[in-house]
Amino acid sequence: MTSSEKLQALQADIDLFVGATAETRLESLPSWGSLAVLLVILHCETKHGLAVTSAQIRGCATVGDVLQLIPERL
Repeated sequence: MTSSEKLQALQADIDLFVGATAETRLESLPSWGSLAVLLVILHCETKHGLAVTSAQIRGCATVGDVLQLIPERL
């Protein structure tokens, strides 16, 4: 799965990522907060079978950082 495919899947599941690019800073997203973090966790678990923590996501500065949490091989 390429970064572009991972971004498209994220955008399909979570509206706040629509229009975002890998370079988009998470803090610049209008609804970025604890609910968005939970939605990313849910996306990773249901779409990719990954267990990620809120600390991992909060450690991300950009959308690209979030995408890097998802391995390419999935």
